Amino acid sequence: MSFCPHVVCGGGTNIHIGDNTFINYNVWIEDNVTIGKNCNIAYKVTFCTSNHNIGDSSRRAGKSTTERIQVGDGTWIGAGSIILPGVTIGSGCIIAAGSVVTKDCENNKLYAGNPAKMIKDLEIIEDKALIKRKKSHCAYV
Repeated sequence: MSFCPHVVCGGGTNIHIGDNTFINYNVWIEDNVTIGKNCNIAYKVTFCTSNHNIGDSSRRAGKSTTERIQVGDGTWIGAGSIILPGVTIGSGCIIAAGSVVTKDCENNKLYAGNPAKMIKDLEIIEDKALIKRKKSHCAYV
């Protein structure tokens, strides 16, 4: 895992980041976030796990709530994106720069916009080196 300067992990006790994941400058990660392996988190991405219920007119930000965020393996989240509470982003996704993710994202799809919407399916491409190792291993079994 690799972190650039100015990454802020709020709370920090329930943040899990997988191997070979890169986190760029000025990323904000609140407590209760899991990011898979081989992910790329671009500049100024925000993982926001907290929210408030609507309070009465004397104080509209009512009781604080939190919901977990999960990001699957191999996902790329573009610069300036905001991931809101309770969202699960599947493996192999691309979240375009500036997107606001309000709902779960399926595996191997491109999402963009505010709110983020599915734009297209992404081709599933296996690691050629891994396939070669599997084939050579199978020859000895």
